[in-house]
Amino acid sequence: MSRPKLSTMRAIVFAISVFVCAPLPAAVTASSAKQPDILVLIDQPPQKTQDFSPLIAEAASYKLGNLGLASQVVSTTEADSPLPMIKASGASAALVCRYQVDGGQLVVTLGWFDAQSNTSVVVQTRGPMDLHLDGVILAAMDDILAKVQAQVSALSARRAALNIPAAPPAPTLPPAGGAASAVGQRPPVAHAAHRVLLSGGFAPFVPTGAASYYFSLGYLPSLLASLFIDTPVGPVGIGVYTGMDYFAATGTLDSADDYLIPMGLDIRYELGTGGLRPYFHLVGGPALLVMVTSTQGTLVDVLPFLKTGIGLEIDIGSRFGVSALVDYDVYFEMPYLLTGFSPSVNMVFHP
Repeated sequence: MSRPKLSTMRAIVFAISVFVCAPLPAAVTASSAKQPDILVLIDQPPQKTQDFSPLIAEAASYKLGNLGLASQVVSTTEADSPLPMIKASGASAALVCRYQVDGGQLVVTLGWFDAQSNTSVVVQTRGPMDLHLDGVILAAMDDILAKVQAQVSALSARRAALNIPAAPPAPTLPPAGGAASAVGQRPPVAHAAHRVLLSGGFAPFVPTGAASYYFSLGYLPSLLASLFIDTPVGPVGIGVYTGMDYFAATGTLDSADDYLIPMGLDIRYELGTGGLRPYFHLVGGPALLVMVTSTQGTLVDVLPFLKTGIGLEIDIGSRFGVSALVDYDVYFEMPYLLTGFSPSVNMVFHP
């Protein structure tokens, strides 16, 4: 009778050992895989500005994925507390990303919050809003991850020990408001920002060449509307220019009040994106010449013109600025060209 009892005990011990040593069920592994290691919280700025959230989300997911960590991106506001959101998502830490536009630069603030130790680390950086902005954001990510290297290494080792894939697709941002859910799709890369410029100014027209013999000084108010786009070589603006150049001409037998009304295509290239932006531009197109003479009445003609010059735009605020510009104008009135300098000061508005 003792043999059957011994066999039964051996069978029970064998069954228990198989249960203990067996690998975790697939459902448990899948559940762990769905939990992010890091919750990336991107605060939306309260003021109206360009949306750089997709670019920051892409940089955070890329950096954390390279370190073997799974992340989940959530759009939040400054009023949302990170610690409850960390616990709700099952993450171990949160990377809080905040940004604001200051003139022509983007200010990025990154904060690391550890749920277990209840500690935080904050770094801040800024950079011009040009095609190299992604490099500025990636450098900020490197800075804060280097400060929490011990926590990052521990989380990477834990995920590697569980043999859980750590490269899920980067999520898109849900609407702001603290909802800790995201759609598993890759966020779009942020497109180059467009900028509109409206400018009005006044310039004296100082004649040169043959024109200086029959009039001394002209007056040239002007308007410009331009759209800027970022290109691989820098910001380029394409716009419409117009003005009205008035001068009084006095000849040997006649005199006249002359009005030159140019309208042309303005192409402008800026040498930077900060608060001080040197630039040069070129304008060309038709100009309407109206001459009110003392003996022949009113004469009207259309002639081509070119205007080119260099300037400096200075930002006063996020939407306003001033521009100092020195142009050289050429009106192709035959047989004598109308040429002259037109130094101007312009008020600039960026709606």
